[in-house]
Amino acid sequence: MFKNRTVEPYPARITTRLLKKWGGQVRVWDTPASAIDGAVVLATIEKPVKVTVVEEQLDMFGSIPQRARIQYGRGKSGWVIYDMVEKPPPRAPAAS
Repeated sequence: MFKNRTVEPYPARITTRLLKKWGGQVRVWDTPASAIDGAVVLATIEKPVKVTVVEEQLDMFGSIPQRARIQYGRGKSGWVIYDMVEKPPPRAPAAS
């Protein structure tokens, strides 16, 4: 039902502000699903960290990302809610 898309890997961060917003922790899941659907928490992130987003799960209409597969630390990866990572600002077009 939900579509996953592989993206060009891009940097993102889990910041102190986001950690405060989400109760001091971000849960990293094994699949882009809920606990009711059988997803398992692999880890919790409790400190600011740089991550790389490598895949996104889109909403049921296929237009808005709702989960992101991240890579962080030394070889760790998993799925988080898309709003739990801070994306870089859009780049300005190169001057010609």
